[in-house]
Parts: sequence; C-alpha cells; structure tokens
Amino acid sequence: KSFINERGAFRRGQSAGSFITDMRAKGLTYRRTDMLADWRSINELERKEGAFRFVRKDYYPTKTVIAEVEWSLSQEYMYKVKVESRLRPDDPMTERFVNIMSDVPMTPAMVEQSLIEKWTDYEEYTAEAIEKVTAWSAVHKVME
Repeated sequence: KSFINERGAFRRGQSAGSFITDMRAKGLTYRRTDMLADWRSINELERKEGAFRFVRKDYYPTKTVIAEVEWSLSQEYMYKVKVESRLRPDDPMTERFVNIMSDVPMTPAMVEQSLIEKWTDYEEYTAEAIEKVTAWSAVHKVME
C-alpha cells in the first residue's frame, strides 16, 4: 500500500475516485474497499496532524484532535512525539519522531513521560540527552 502517494494526492486536493483511477493506470491498486478505508484514514491524519501539541498537558484530547484510522495497530492508541536530542552539548540538535503505543487514552504529559521512560529502555538512545519533547499527534484505532 502506498500511503505516501495517498498523502500527496490528498494534499493536492485530488478526489478518492480520481486517485484510484490514477493508481489503476500505474498498476498500483488493491481492493477498492481497503483503498477507500486507507483514503479516509490518511485524510483524518492530514487534517489532524500536529493538533495534539495544542492540547493542555493535563487534559485528555477530544475527538477533534485524535485521528481515527482503520489500521491494525498493536494497541488502541498511537501517539507521535517529536524529540529533540543531542549526543554532546556542542553537537547539533537531532530531531526525530517516536511513536508511543497505548491501550488507554493519554494526556500530553503522560505521553511525554512515557517517552522518557521508553528512551532509557533502549541502548541506542542512552547516550543522547533529550533537550525537548513535544507530543505531536494522536491516532485512535477504530473497528473495521
């Protein structure tokens, strides 16, 4: 499945029907029902990308902030967190996004705390000092 193509098509304002037609012409198609479900999920993600960062740290996000997708995630909620870190104080800042999975809804403060706990669990991150953590977006898995 090509989510990158779908995101680009959505950003250009292309309709789902014309996207499916274009993908068929390129030989890149799959079951129409699945393709439309993915289209709805990508549409949700694009509309709500970055909205979670504006939720107060001690508040649970509302449905207007959480993107609902029909993907098979390992847990019910997935939170995208932007992490700024560096190996040494004189090194340039490294930015990356990390996903935090959860079975329960979380506040931005809970997501950030979960990331800090996860950060120390993995050896590859132990040498890096976290400079800034920003809870970026939230995804909720809905039943298909």
